[in-house]
Amino acid sequence: MAPQTTHSFNLNPKQVTIAALGLLDRQLTLGGIPARYSELAFTGGLGDVINVNRESRGIPVQAEGISTPIYNSVKGDSTKFAATSDRPIPTDSRRAPNGFIRESRFPVQLTTLAQNATTLSMEQIAFDLRKFGSQVLSKLTRGFAEYFDDTTAEFIKSGITRTSLTAAQKKAVGGDVTVSIPESDGTAANMSARALALRVALVDARMNMTLAQVPASERFLIAGPEVEAILLKDPEFVAVDYSGDTNALRRAIVGRIYGFDIVIHNSFGLEAFVFHKSAMILVSACPAIPMGAVQGSMQNINGIATRMLVDYDYDRKADTIGLDTMYGLSTVQEDPDYSVRGVAIGEKFVRGLRISITETASAGG
Repeated sequence: MAPQTTHSFNLNPKQVTIAALGLLDRQLTLGGIPARYSELAFTGGLGDVINVNRESRGIPVQAEGISTPIYNSVKGDSTKFAATSDRPIPTDSRRAPNGFIRESRFPVQLTTLAQNATTLSMEQIAFDLRKFGSQVLSKLTRGFAEYFDDTTAEFIKSGITRTSLTAAQKKAVGGDVTVSIPESDGTAANMSARALALRVALVDARMNMTLAQVPASERFLIAGPEVEAILLKDPEFVAVDYSGDTNALRRAIVGRIYGFDIVIHNSFGLEAFVFHKSAMILVSACPAIPMGAVQGSMQNINGIATRMLVDYDYDRKADTIGLDTMYGLSTVQEDPDYSVRGVAIGEKFVRGLRISITETASAGG
């Protein structure tokens, strides 16, 4: 009896899922910026929340209770060696005051079920498919990455703002930044004026980030092609080419200005947002593998939890391969005890801000 024939793709679901997540991570642009938290053993569903720990900024050194400075109490003289037994035993307590690691938690709702799949007919498998990674898996993950980026862009537009701060808090750490630039007329003076106004706004944004004690590293400026064009026409700006990197986020970084990595994305127009990498968090969890699936695997790579399912459609004599995950985005507020210059900030968002840009007609227009 002749042996049964099978297609050449004897897939291991675990290895395929790991490969898919590796591809996805390299294809993310905006979706690659937020901090990540994931759970594989999540038993809830879409709409539920996952509690995420928020690290405290640090245990402060307390001045109260500190002992008097230590000095050498044994003086000696030119004719007699001093003995250590002459040194008195300290009577004051030298115990440091105890601080406390006050980590708090905040909820992140799983708002989105991202999923895609493809059907592979027996004719395709027999005659068309030769490389599963490039012909199938990369296409699934590319669609996933684009969806992650689009939803992250919408979240940035609505979430990265300091509008919740009070007037006193804005005085302490600064608020959002507004800037007016002249309409473009193509002249060199006009290009310089537009760029100068934008650069001044970026300096103000940098100052407000620093006032809020946001770390200087891993700061991003997210903007649209219109803002990129203004900066690239600025004689003071020097672009840095990262095109040799295969990571989508690195390829999207067109340069660096005032401590911000500039990321350009078509989801944005004449607007800009600055924030630290820790300003947002992407929380993901996997749905359970259904009992009826032929094969399945749940994996977590670099903080993204994803499920892959393989099933068989008897009606069409075809395999179905799909990826899915549940996820939600949230801004990260400060801990309840956070204050700046004696002004209580508390659980407010200060790790980023919005730069609102408007164009005004020139006086001669």
